Amino acid sequence: MLKQQLEALIHENTILKRAVTIQHERQKDYDEKAQELGHLKQLISQYQEQLRALEVNNYTLTMHLRQALQSNSTPGRFNPDIF
Repeated sequence: MLKQQLEALIHENTILKRAVTIQHERQKDYDEKAQELGHLKQLISQYQEQLRALEVNNYTLTMHLRQALQSNSTPGRFNPDIF
């Protein structure tokens, strides 16, 4: 009878060890994914900041182009630097 109880306990212990190993692997995967998610969020912030800077530069260049085109659109007047 004690032998059966011991075998049952050993079997349960094996099952519990396997469960702990599985949980440990899942936790490791979760930690890796959480770290990757944090890195991706940081990249998103950097790309959003780059996008804002590029939009501002684009707007500035558009305004400079409009200003240059308006100043050159005077009819009958030629640029004195061009011969």
